Amino acid sequence: MNIHTERGIVFTMILDGKKIAEDIQKKMRKKVMELRSVPVLCIIQAGENRASEKFVERKKKFGESIGVPVELVNLPAEAREEEILAAILFSASDERVGGIVVQLPLPLGYNTQKILNMIPIEKDVDALSDAAMEKFANGNLGVMPPVAGAIKKIFEYGKISVRGKRAVVIGRGRLVGVPAEIFLRRSGAEVTVVDDTVSDIARETKRADILISGAGSPHLVTLDKIKKGVVLIDAGTSQNDDGRLVGDACPSCVSKCALFTPVPGGIGPITVAMVFDNLLALADSGAEK
Repeated sequence: MNIHTERGIVFTMILDGKKIAEDIQKKMRKKVMELRSVPVLCIIQAGENRASEKFVERKKKFGESIGVPVELVNLPAEAREEEILAAILFSASDERVGGIVVQLPLPLGYNTQKILNMIPIEKDVDALSDAAMEKFANGNLGVMPPVAGAIKKIFEYGKISVRGKRAVVIGRGRLVGVPAEIFLRRSGAEVTVVDDTVSDIARETKRADILISGAGSPHLVTLDKIKKGVVLIDAGTSQNDDGRLVGDACPSCVSKCALFTPVPGGIGPITVAMVFDNLLALADSGAEK
């Protein structure tokens, strides 16, 4: 579907991430049925976080739907860093395990990057280790960080051209900001990254042809901060006072957007699908060695 404006009216595509994820799911189910050995996805979680727990449940449900076992290692919030590292090493040595996820965010006090760097690159389905991110930035990684893979799927689905566009990324986090920036730059966009150190975020977001937000700040992006015809991908998830999951973008933004991903139901389900896409790709590459 081509996105266009006519006489100042914006025709918006509200992306149905669940539908796209279901299409990916069907293809993966067929692929898994053809495998002689199905890889296990191991998720290591420390402490309690409502948003994280929802993502873990989605991954378990998706894995079940395609026939991929998902094992959860649940550690208490007070677990020592060494216990998390030991859990990673144990999973890495398990031949059944094809991919390892350390569910973020970790509780305060942990050296998150040190922990992520312990995941072997051949089992790093989130591509969050320094080694994996460096390879991704250089174009030498066989898989994409799940958020970047999901953004690519969204652009393909919406027939969005990236080259030469002005893109703004809100947030510098390892889950969204960093991989989104790398992907956009490698795709030929002119990229600006803003975060909470920037006093006037709206000055940049109003100029964006493509806006990707991963700040995790409820309704940070409002109607007055975007221009007409923007492609707005909301990759921020947080919990409001009522306990509901909400995105960075105010729902009213949809009236100005050429393409809009809601929360929930937008990029989230596709991102989960990309974790399993990476799992199967890494299992394939490992089998070929």
